[in-house]
Amino acid sequence: MEQKKNEFSEHMSFEFLELLRRKNPAWRLLASPQAPFAAAFLYQEFIAENRRLVAEQELISRLESFIDRLSQGRSERLFPRTGREYLDDWANDEHGWLRKFYPPGQDEPHFDVTSLAQKAIEWLLSLRQQTFIGTESRLITVFELLHQIVERSETDPGLRLAELERRKAEIEQEITRVQNGQVALLDETQIKERFWQAMTIAREILADFRAVEQNFRDLDRGMRETIATWDRGKGELLEAVFNEQDGISQSEQGKSFAAFWKFLMSSSSQEDFQETLDKVLRLSAVHDLGTGRNIRHIHHDWVNAGAHVQETVAALSQQLRRYVDENFLEEERRINQIVREIEGKAVAVRNNPPRQWEMAIDGVAPEISFPLDRPLFTPPRRPEIQDDAIDAGVEDVPAEALFSQIYVDKEKLKDRIGCLLQTQDRITLSRIIEHYPLELGLSELVIYLVIAGESPQAVFQPEEVEEVSWTDETGKRRVAKLARIIFQRA
Repeated sequence: MEQKKNEFSEHMSFEFLELLRRKNPAWRLLASPQAPFAAAFLYQEFIAENRRLVAEQELISRLESFIDRLSQGRSERLFPRTGREYLDDWANDEHGWLRKFYPPGQDEPHFDVTSLAQKAIEWLLSLRQQTFIGTESRLITVFELLHQIVERSETDPGLRLAELERRKAEIEQEITRVQNGQVALLDETQIKERFWQAMTIAREILADFRAVEQNFRDLDRGMRETIATWDRGKGELLEAVFNEQDGISQSEQGKSFAAFWKFLMSSSSQEDFQETLDKVLRLSAVHDLGTGRNIRHIHHDWVNAGAHVQETVAALSQQLRRYVDENFLEEERRINQIVREIEGKAVAVRNNPPRQWEMAIDGVAPEISFPLDRPLFTPPRRPEIQDDAIDAGVEDVPAEALFSQIYVDKEKLKDRIGCLLQTQDRITLSRIIEHYPLELGLSELVIYLVIAGESPQAVFQPEEVEEVSWTDETGKRRVAKLARIIFQRA
């Protein structure tokens, strides 16, 4: 307790708060003269709709329209700069409210709000005047969490059994009261209070996803810097990288996210959550609040946000694989060496860029080409063709091999996936194959994997292994083990 108190004291010291005010993007957003303008737009485009990927041109267009709406009825434009200039400012290191990046396979930059900027906006949301401040539900939540800690950490079987017997007696007493017609119901205020608390926690979970994703990106960035400046053996580098990666996955945050993702992707959990949520939204006390539209699909938002975190981890693994593979490509060895030297120098001057640039540009003079310098037309020579008879050769290759090739219709497989997703939000690859057994064996399974790799709505779960079976042309049963693949409705 004393250690925790000291940590809070250090965090709230004048020196630390002064540094935080200058360096923290959340504080800079709240203290900025642009705070109402920037916070309103970022909330509208990213947080309210749970969008995590917006192309540059689309976001510029939306920002220009947003400025035009704010400037209506005024003699001059309220914010004089262009939308592109505002976005570039918000994404630079001085502000840090937006993250500007290139998604895989895209040549247009995209934007996402940073986790610290979202914290500032969520704090602004918490300032709104509420009709009442619920304390009962939060107090009950505190008691339940403490009881849960005690029950799940008790190692004495006798005490655990005694607690279970006590709860059993309470349940039996409640059953008796219900049988006698004594049903205890929540009043309208209690229902609203608990519902508001559930909505608050649901939004906080979405905000936490961006923070988790940012931590993984920081790990990825640190590992790239390590790779760029490494001058020792590859084995030592991989050992350091894997130790750092294991440290993240085994950390409290990593374990918590893994448990959350496993629970969220459980079909029974999803069905139970959807049924419970539908029942709650049908209650008159909740229906009058008019918030059903915002929370009805909250679990889909959780899945999409979690998928972004998984994609970040996948990109980290891809970076490792690229480093391992590059030493086997002899023709690119020199290119990779030059690139690593450039990356190393870039990392060295990242925090202290040079004041003066010295560079040389080839071809600074214009190249002039006059029409009269072009050669005149030269008619082509007419080839002499010998019209000799050609004797037919002896066929020594069986022509049947040309007609025995296997063709898998990729669009047909996509149509099958889309057809099944019309009746459900998500489906695993193994369930798809149960509905449509593999007709062309391994070749068809590989095309399914290609479709999953190309689709942004597909999620890979390497920790979960599934079996897929089919019968080959000889009648023998074949089985393949692969990571669970989940296709989601767009």
